[in-house]
Amino acid sequence: MLALPRWKVILCIVAVLFGLVFTAPNLIPQQTLDSLPGWLPKAKLNLGLDLQGGSYLLLEVDTDALKSEKLNNLLEDTRTTLAGKSIATTALGLSNGVVTAILANPAQADSAFQALATLGQLQPNGARDVVVRSQPGGVNLALSDQAMALESSKAVDQSIEIIRRRVDALGTREPSITRQGVNRIVVEAPGESDPEKLKAVIGQTAKLTFQMVDEQVSPEDLAAGRIPPDDIALPSQEGGAPQVVKRRSVVTGEMLTDASQGFDQQSGQPVVNFRFNGVGTRRFAEVTAENIGKRFAIVLDNKIVSAPVIQGAIPGGSGQISGNFTPDSANQLAIVLRAGALPAPLKVEEQRSVGAELGADAVRAGQISAVLGFLVILAFIVLAYGLLFGGVAVAALTVNGLLLIAAMSLTQATLTLPGVAGMILSLALAVDASVLIYERIRDESRAGAAPMLAADHGFRRAMVSIMDANVTTLIAGAIMFQFGAGPVRGFAWSLSIGVFTSVFSAIVVSQVLLGLWFKRAKPKALPIIDPQGRRQGWPLIKFVPAQTHFKFTRLAPIAAVVSGALVLASVGSVATTGLNLGTDFAGGTVIETATSGPAPLAQLRAELGRSGVKDAQVQGFGSPNAALLRFKTPDGADAMQAANTVKTDLAKTFPGIQFTRVEVVGPKVSSELMASGVMALALAIGLMLLYIWFRFQLQFGLGAVIAIFHDLILTVGMLSALHIEFSMTSIAALLTIIGYSMNEKVITFDRLRENLRKYKRTPLREIIDLSENERLSRTLITGSTALLALAGMLFMGGPTLFPLVFAMVFGIVVGTYSSIYVALPIILVWGVKRGDDAETAPGAAAVPRP
Repeated sequence: MLALPRWKVILCIVAVLFGLVFTAPNLIPQQTLDSLPGWLPKAKLNLGLDLQGGSYLLLEVDTDALKSEKLNNLLEDTRTTLAGKSIATTALGLSNGVVTAILANPAQADSAFQALATLGQLQPNGARDVVVRSQPGGVNLALSDQAMALESSKAVDQSIEIIRRRVDALGTREPSITRQGVNRIVVEAPGESDPEKLKAVIGQTAKLTFQMVDEQVSPEDLAAGRIPPDDIALPSQEGGAPQVVKRRSVVTGEMLTDASQGFDQQSGQPVVNFRFNGVGTRRFAEVTAENIGKRFAIVLDNKIVSAPVIQGAIPGGSGQISGNFTPDSANQLAIVLRAGALPAPLKVEEQRSVGAELGADAVRAGQISAVLGFLVILAFIVLAYGLLFGGVAVAALTVNGLLLIAAMSLTQATLTLPGVAGMILSLALAVDASVLIYERIRDESRAGAAPMLAADHGFRRAMVSIMDANVTTLIAGAIMFQFGAGPVRGFAWSLSIGVFTSVFSAIVVSQVLLGLWFKRAKPKALPIIDPQGRRQGWPLIKFVPAQTHFKFTRLAPIAAVVSGALVLASVGSVATTGLNLGTDFAGGTVIETATSGPAPLAQLRAELGRSGVKDAQVQGFGSPNAALLRFKTPDGADAMQAANTVKTDLAKTFPGIQFTRVEVVGPKVSSELMASGVMALALAIGLMLLYIWFRFQLQFGLGAVIAIFHDLILTVGMLSALHIEFSMTSIAALLTIIGYSMNEKVITFDRLRENLRKYKRTPLREIIDLSENERLSRTLITGSTALLALAGMLFMGGPTLFPLVFAMVFGIVVGTYSSIYVALPIILVWGVKRGDDAETAPGAAAVPRP
């Protein structure tokens, strides 16, 4: 294990260089980076909106509207096709997704069927997307399910590209536009603090058509509903009376090649200038030449922008759209026209905005607390293991940090606050791996092994525990990434990367460094322990004596009563008090405000009441000048409009008030997030049970699962009792607890399994006590380092980080406790399968087998 093959040394050097090169851009000012040659790495950590501010929109592509449009087009195609074949109908209509044509002459049914069978387009499987069926007295037509599923998928992909072009045209830096689920799109725009402006640009379908006005339909006919079947009444964008136009578009916005904001030469009013491609130019010229003196309507999203009279043929392929524009609105319309029309409308399901000041504060808090926690851990490790072994652990942790930041920068994964927590957890796992190795080396050395052999066996035996513990963590990370959303996915990604970097640094880097020391020093004794049992300066921290004989199992009955009482209290708190659900799960609106003086909480609450908001929560948040407003959307109201109304009313009553964060979540999204969060927890626990069953025995897996449920219930009960907000970051905290708790249990089970194989006839109770005494030093050191890693964020991270970090701290304490007093007592009661080989008495020296 401690051999030094050249490939390991080269691998370590390459890893360090990789970490330095791809981490360095994060330490260099952006202006300096821009001046460097293009071939040098320049990617920095991609900070999430909660760290740098910006806007977040969750959009849903309205595939129902897309299907409705397709069916209406099918209805018109059916009417045109039958009329072209001189096939008369007595009824032609659309109902429940089916176009039905009842023929005036049933004898023409075959002719109608053959004529309509050519409608639609061929699909990859060779079938048409329109299904035509005969029925008594006529035919019916419908869109195939496969075709609609394909159209919906294409519509989402097309919408993503169009949204990307529109957002890029706004000048927003590094927007993130991703697909979520089947028909949803997540838009994150760093630096754009006004989601309303973002919505105005990307939420407009921008379907531009040019349709002839039907002058034959009088206002009286329109009022009486006497509209020809090939006409449609459309409202005016400026709110005037509807006008009747032909359903068929003579030219569409797809034929545009350019659109720009300009000014009318005569009136000086803002207009949108446009230019057609070759096909559009030819068709526009033909239509205008044939309809001189008639009006054509310029229609945008089924609203008439203008309806000018054609004065003469327009062969140049260009024109202008006039209306009640401002320069800004004309520019926004030009942007969306250049980007192209969305294939289907978009519905805003959720929106958030985070002010830049809040983002900067969160970044500073995260940086300071993370750096402080890292430095405290390094000092703690050196004090616990001495300058040599502690220094090796510090070097391994440093390499781990470099690799983790480099990988996050290179992959451009979005780093959110939960992602920072994931990085801290991976740091704790890296420390735990080093502690496992060192404690194993101590055990082997105390058992009489020579220094080289003790180190070699220590690495070998620790390897099994490290791999088992990290596999379970990867299982949790994979489940979170697959089924989580937003912050949970960011947490899962940083945690998963951290698993690989921590295993590499703790095993490979530590092996190489210790191997170099052994090769050079050829020690007769290891400085990690004092062979004579006397204190000799280093290490300065010693949690427990070299050998302890605590009777852990004696306290199991008392612990069972305590755990049962705490579980009942937690369930009772959730049942009576409930959870303080954030907008992620409860839906509604959260607005964070900042005022020049102390926040007027009572006046804010009163103003919300005057705005029609009931049962609003108004509380101080962070600084004395900040307030947090939380309320549900009034029944029957649009969530976005309700939030904007509140902001407008507050701005009038409190001049100078700032809205540093606005979150609006619809009930549909909140219920889905709750379901996905619960599913992620359930799947993570289920897969861990299977893995523990496979690696150990069934009772080990059940003990671990019951203990994890114990940890989760107590943590949720604590959140309920203290009325701490429960949001998606709380789910990330619970998953962190699962990862850490399962790691503890795997390490516990691994030592127990090893002793069960060694002492096959010793009572199980004594084996459990022996195993816990042997790993007591590791448990205390690992738990202390994990708490130290979080301490900085707990006390310095501010109110944004507090709910997440506090839940993690509580979970680490509970997870350590449950490993000893929940999981192991279940195994003790159940019993284990054991062989009948001879054994060595516990406590006797035994040279480990390679």
